[in-house]
Amino acid sequence: MKHIGIVGVTVPGGILCIDTIVSESFTHFGKESLIHPRITYTNPSLSEIHPPIHDKDWVTVTKVLLSSIVILHKAGADFAIIPSNSPHYAIKEVQQKSPIPIISIVDITVAECKRRGFKKVGILGVGVTMSDGLYEKPLKAVGIIPATLPSNRQKKVNDLIIKEIIQGKPTAQTTSKMQGFIQELKDLGCDAFIAGCTEIPVVITSESDSPLPYVDTTRLLAQKAFQEAIRK
Repeated sequence: MKHIGIVGVTVPGGILCIDTIVSESFTHFGKESLIHPRITYTNPSLSEIHPPIHDKDWVTVTKVLLSSIVILHKAGADFAIIPSNSPHYAIKEVQQKSPIPIISIVDITVAECKRRGFKKVGILGVGVTMSDGLYEKPLKAVGIIPATLPSNRQKKVNDLIIKEIIQGKPTAQTTSKMQGFIQELKDLGCDAFIAGCTEIPVVITSESDSPLPYVDTTRLLAQKAFQEAIRK
């Protein structure tokens, strides 16, 4: 199997990604086998990566991501994934300069939306993911209408993710708040939404928790990584 490298940005999403890769392996090979791909994980300090993302300084984001990818390459990783949505504004530059292949979370998420036949898809995530159109053009390119909440509601979503999920300990009330935002997307006519922050699945763990079907970008990326690891 190929060696998977993971560039962590926020730890909860990265850990969920690792857990999913191992679970996929046990489903594929059987729990008794104890087989899963070699995984190397590296994560810069949030203080190093969050400010340039907030400032939309994609040149610095690219440099920070590439520094992690170099570590993974030296460790022997055959390819890498970045389980965080907003840094993918820099993905083309990162892919061009990376010494190993990088799977894009945006590309596989849009492909999954198309595969599932969604017509109008809402986007939830941190502020920059929603406000600057990370998914807008790619969704339109495959005939899907993108939708976001008004800017004042986007700020509430962003604060919930940063303060209660990433920096804090989410509670049942956190889940309830996120469900409220999803309901707002449903009220806008969306037939699905993209969990465009890899921490959303920490509180919306399955579609039974959600007013809408959704694409879990964290687990989808992990599943694609596992499939690539076992691909001959």
